Amino acid sequence: MLTPGGHLVPDDSSAAFLMQRHEQLRQATNPLPGSVAYDNFRPINVPGRFAGLTLIDFLSARFPNTSRDEWFDLIAAGRIVPHHSDEADGGRRAAWGLRANRVSPDQIMREGDRFDHVTPQYVEPNVNADIRILYEDAAIVVVNKPAPLPMHACGRFERNTLQAILDSVYAPQRLRAAHRLDAATSGVVLHARSQAVARKVQPQFEQRRVEKIYVAKVAGYPAEDDFNCTDPIAAATQPGGLRNTDHNGLPAETRFRVLSRNPDGTALVEAQPMTGRTNQIRIHLWSLGLPICGDSYYLPDRKLGSNVVPNIESEPLCLHARSLTFEHPETGATVTFEAPLPEWALTESESDS
Repeated sequence: MLTPGGHLVPDDSSAAFLMQRHEQLRQATNPLPGSVAYDNFRPINVPGRFAGLTLIDFLSARFPNTSRDEWFDLIAAGRIVPHHSDEADGGRRAAWGLRANRVSPDQIMREGDRFDHVTPQYVEPNVNADIRILYEDAAIVVVNKPAPLPMHACGRFERNTLQAILDSVYAPQRLRAAHRLDAATSGVVLHARSQAVARKVQPQFEQRRVEKIYVAKVAGYPAEDDFNCTDPIAAATQPGGLRNTDHNGLPAETRFRVLSRNPDGTALVEAQPMTGRTNQIRIHLWSLGLPICGDSYYLPDRKLGSNVVPNIESEPLCLHARSLTFEHPETGATVTFEAPLPEWALTESESDS
């Protein structure tokens, strides 16, 4: 069936339609779009709080994970250039050489200034692109996001992202994610097919009217079968981009239920976040002494690791968004969508079946 705008949608989420959609996804990700070398232009915007600083001082303060000397070298190499948003990709490549070395480390920043950080012949890290469509109609698309796969352009990723891949499959329509999952987290993600639909579904998340159920495998056995964590979470990140618990932080609550205690010293727990803080489930389990298996951020013994997207070869983060329950933006009916459990969450009998 075609909508008035010409977009292909199913009369229902039939197996035949989903097979067709999954073939489109397979073609869009074989090869991965970011695996073909390209000149990457990563935008850098100057917020008002940095106005008055020199370019080198701004870059060093805004991106402390890159050393001051490295920023000097990038500027000298012509890889920090003025931003021109009206240039198409091909035009940007052609114009790059003409624009190189047109910035000085000593030039003064103004609020709203924009630059591009150029990485020539860039190849993005591999990701898991086994995206599955759970359901779609004329208003929404529900996706089972694999991991690791970033949702949006960030850090080392621009084309190997869920948004970029969906854009290529659903073009000219651009889906709008109603919420987000970390790159290393798998599971259910809801997308709106128009801005009008997004205005109906996003407030449900903001007003905490969406029921979100996760499954996690943790190191250790919880003392109780049912337990809560209400530790406040810091509003600001620490160096490296991680958040921690903070007595003066934002209110947060997660409810937990033990699903199984495994012979290897791990436990499978169900988590229901009642608030929506960044990394909330991971932080709460970590603060309880039950870090999630495979978590490179929140380590055992309350140690902190690195805030980087794990490689596809890395041990998976054992956190999965199992289900979403919300009000359908067009029908008003309460609907629930559930993503199949990943291999790490299955019992031995389930894995063999």
